[in-house]
Amino acid sequence: MSDDAFDPEGPVAQPAHDDAFDRFFRKHKESLLRPLIARTRTVYDADEILMTAALKAYQRWPYIEASADPIGLVRKIIRDCRVDHFRSQARRAGREFLTDDLPTYLADGGTVDELLELRGYDQLDAAMATLAHTAPVQAACIRLHYLEGLTTTEIADRTGSTPAAVRANLSKGRHHLRSLLSPATEEGDR
Repeated sequence: MSDDAFDPEGPVAQPAHDDAFDRFFRKHKESLLRPLIARTRTVYDADEILMTAALKAYQRWPYIEASADPIGLVRKIIRDCRVDHFRSQARRAGREFLTDDLPTYLADGGTVDELLELRGYDQLDAAMATLAHTAPVQAACIRLHYLEGLTTTEIADRTGSTPAAVRANLSKGRHHLRSLLSPATEEGDR
């Protein structure tokens, strides 16, 4: 078979795009991996999803590079790969999910460190879902700050608000999460 023969899978390497993709991926890897770790609950799964998404992004790199929002397209690829990963995991494991004994962290209302320690557990997931339903801006600020590691200025840029509004939403969001996560007190317990 000659070198000029048609390859149905396309070229194996695209030297013109390798450097651009490599720079892009190195620059954004941490910011793409951080929310995956928070959502998947394990570094192994998050890394596997990111590498699968990186391969798909590399295969589509000329299109992604030419777009107005390359990071947005890569995040969409990652979301799709995350869904595919969980679907295949559920098929393989018969819907088994990891469970750990959850100690009582919120004896006196909890702290941010305790909230971060709880991430990945069903109780926090349910509280975040409730917060997202009742106060979506607060939930978005909490996710962007604590799960993606963005500063208040970066969150303000992404959400179209001011840094002061982001700080207020973070404070209110933490307060709401504490109330959602703390055990309900009975009338006689006061």
